Amino acid sequence: MSLWTSAAPCALLLAALAAPAFASEDPQATTLETILVEGHRRAGDQAVAAATERLNQRAGATGVIAAEQFETGRAATLADIMAYAPGVYARTRHGDEARFSIRGSGIQRGFLMRGVSLYQDGVPMNLADGGGDYQAIDPLAVQHVEVWRGANALEYGASTLGGAINFVTPTGRTADPFRLRLDAGSFGLQRAHATVAGATGALDGALSLTRSEQDGWRDHSGTEATRLSGNIGYRVNETLEARLYLTHIDSEMEMPGSLSLAALDANRRQAAPNNERLRAGNNYTLNRAAARLDWTPGEGRRITASAWVSDRDRFHPMTMGILQQDSEDIGLDVRGVFEFGAGGLTRRLAVGAATGRYEGTENRFTNPDGNPGIRTGLNEVKARLDTIYAEYSHGLTPTLTLQAGAQYTRTTRTLDNRTVPSGSYDRSFDAFSPKLGLIWAASETDQVFANVSRSFEPAPFGEAAVLPLLPIPDAQEATTAEIGWRRRVGPVQFEAVAYRAWIDNELLALTDSSGNSIGTANADRTIHQGLELGAALPLTDSLNLRATWLLNDFRFDGDAHYGDNRIAGLPQQTLHAELEWRATPWLAVAPSLEWQPTGTWIDHANTVKADGYALAHLRLHGDLTRHVRWFADARNLFDRDYIAGTAVQANVRGADGAWYFPGDPRSLYVGLQVRY
Repeated sequence: MSLWTSAAPCALLLAALAAPAFASEDPQATTLETILVEGHRRAGDQAVAAATERLNQRAGATGVIAAEQFETGRAATLADIMAYAPGVYARTRHGDEARFSIRGSGIQRGFLMRGVSLYQDGVPMNLADGGGDYQAIDPLAVQHVEVWRGANALEYGASTLGGAINFVTPTGRTADPFRLRLDAGSFGLQRAHATVAGATGALDGALSLTRSEQDGWRDHSGTEATRLSGNIGYRVNETLEARLYLTHIDSEMEMPGSLSLAALDANRRQAAPNNERLRAGNNYTLNRAAARLDWTPGEGRRITASAWVSDRDRFHPMTMGILQQDSEDIGLDVRGVFEFGAGGLTRRLAVGAATGRYEGTENRFTNPDGNPGIRTGLNEVKARLDTIYAEYSHGLTPTLTLQAGAQYTRTTRTLDNRTVPSGSYDRSFDAFSPKLGLIWAASETDQVFANVSRSFEPAPFGEAAVLPLLPIPDAQEATTAEIGWRRRVGPVQFEAVAYRAWIDNELLALTDSSGNSIGTANADRTIHQGLELGAALPLTDSLNLRATWLLNDFRFDGDAHYGDNRIAGLPQQTLHAELEWRATPWLAVAPSLEWQPTGTWIDHANTVKADGYALAHLRLHGDLTRHVRWFADARNLFDRDYIAGTAVQANVRGADGAWYFPGDPRSLYVGLQVRY
């Protein structure tokens, strides 16, 4: 059985086909080795299948991404993980940094992320102010990913426009006992990953280590990272399990900056002026511990309690100065799910509460040569997030279910500016966010769903800059209507979703020509609407197709400055499509297309647009033996010049400027993996 198929359901199907064939040779022949290896693999596949079934109960857009879907390629960034996730926009900008958005969440965010709540094994990863870090994610230490778009993440207590992403890591009971992966590739990429796991009696554990470095294709674009994560679980009895998660990340990333079109034409590989001299970068260290207690007092009942603490340090040289952050956050989350239906009628209640605290110190210095110069600012920041939520699913008939839920959120932002006391602030935000949805099981394989929901999102500290003409922004709030259809049966998956969000006080994050934040302002009224399509389809026994198409229509709604202009930052359309031919067990050939047929507006005034592009990729992979796999991932085969991202501006009046991030040229990545 191959663990490198394009989707987890394919692996389940192959296992089912392989079992009778094995038994037919000798009904009595079952070796200990075969039982052990296949058992581990089935455990991981069963976890993916269980997650898919659970997300299918949502009256809204959801998805599950098995690690097998992205492990047969580069698998270095969030963009690699989410390449074929319907409704998700993710593009590598440089190094490990990516642009990431769901339904226009954080649409102009030029650094880090907001608008989507990140979780690891159901435990929050975001800070209490809503900010999150891409660098906290190790794609090779993930078993599968759950995507909850929009208000469909209510079960986790997420209230943002974009929803939630839950990265599920393997345990000693679901991981292979040993895995080693070695990667090498263009621009000096070197990466080594190892996982060891096991279980004995009531105790199990898994430990993962990834070490990577790359020079980068542009000047001053190198990255270097060490990511260590692990968990230990103990089954107290048949109904109670405790698990401890530990994470250490040390990541250094050089930042080449954005360029003008004139500079791109002269030399696409150059860094922005002064970025190399000033050692612009984002160096980040995270130490995190989380404990989770799962209690299943009866069938269909589960109560989970989680507690976490993390320490984060960031050294962030920029052309406008150096930011040095030291912060700690702690939190507690308790949620319960209770199913008590009978006669085929759904009766399901999910209820929970969470609290989080964040405290940090921000020192700002001049940047004479990449080292701290004269101190220019000192801030002490505190944030608090408290939320309670509940959702009830009621089967009106065996095929029609009504879902109703609500969430109350209260959050605070306190900044003590020790340098300029007038820049201090202390604000609180709160909101009640209801949701109402329907899900209809049209057949055993088809579901139709619809919902209306509210979302709520105050700005994180990184955007709540106090400037004379730019006060602290109000919280962004939205009403979203969604309708969709999905078919999920074995390896066949289709999904089509349409949505429209009416947004008040949208957070517009503006940057200067170097991509540095200059603060966030509120728009008046805006509209986000779009179509999210996805498909995974076996055309023959050896030919598989997967594709996603995303249509974004984000506009101002009668704005005093921008009228009905399109909001800058994301393209209107994106398409990913791949056709995989499995010629033999040791060779699969998968050409793919990444197409952005429309350009991306640079400014909200819609005076300058970055061109669209089409890229061809080719991925080869296969099983050399039952335990050894390989891959070769060729990107941008025809070496096309293109724009991978932009620094959003208000109004550039048609002029050229340094707000373009060039995309990666032709590159090749190869890897070898051994699993037992």
